[in-house]
Amino acid sequence: MSKLNYKKLSLSDLILYTKQSDLKATAELIRRIQKDIYTFFCHLCPPNDSISDLTQETLIKIIQNIDKLKHIEQFKKWANRIAINVFYDALRKHKKNTDIINNENSNLSIIPDNKNLPFDNYHCKELECKIKACIINLPINSRLAIILRELEGLSYEEIAKLTNTNLGTVKSRISRAREKLQIDLANYL
Repeated sequence: MSKLNYKKLSLSDLILYTKQSDLKATAELIRRIQKDIYTFFCHLCPPNDSISDLTQETLIKIIQNIDKLKHIEQFKKWANRIAINVFYDALRKHKKNTDIINNENSNLSIIPDNKNLPFDNYHCKELECKIKACIINLPINSRLAIILRELEGLSYEEIAKLTNTNLGTVKSRISRAREKLQIDLANYL
C-alpha cells in the first residue's frame, strides 16, 4: 500500500480521513484552515493574545466535533459557525474585561506587502491600519455582519442563518456598518 500524500489531498478527502481518526489528515486539515480562522479573528477582535487563543479553541472544537458535520461541502459554513460561537463565548466570559472589544492603547498588526514600492507600502499600511481600527470600533453585531459579508463573502441569507438573526436585521447592520465606515474613512479614500 502506497503512502498518502496528505498535502495533495482535497479538503473533502482530508475531512473524510479526519472523521476516520487519521492523525496525519487531521494535522494537514488544521494546517490548511488555521490561517483562515486566525484571519477571521484578526478582523473581528483587536490584536491581543486572545486571537491566538480563540483560533486554537476553534480548531480544537472543529476537530472534536467533525463527526457531527453531515455535509462535507458545508464545512466552511460549519467552521464559521463554530468560530462565531467561540467568539460569543469569549465575550460572555470576558464581559468585565473590555480588552477584547476595546481598541484603546493597542497597536494594530500589519501583514507586510512587499509588492509595493516603499512610499506606496507606507500608504497601504496606514490605510490598512485605519480600516482595521474603524472595523474594530463598530458595534459587535455590525462588525461580525460586515466581516462575514465583505471578508468571508457570505450572502445575507447565510449570515442570517449563521448569526440566528432576521434577514432584515442583517441587511440593516451591514448597511449601517458600511455608512459608518464610509464616514470614518472619508479622509483616507
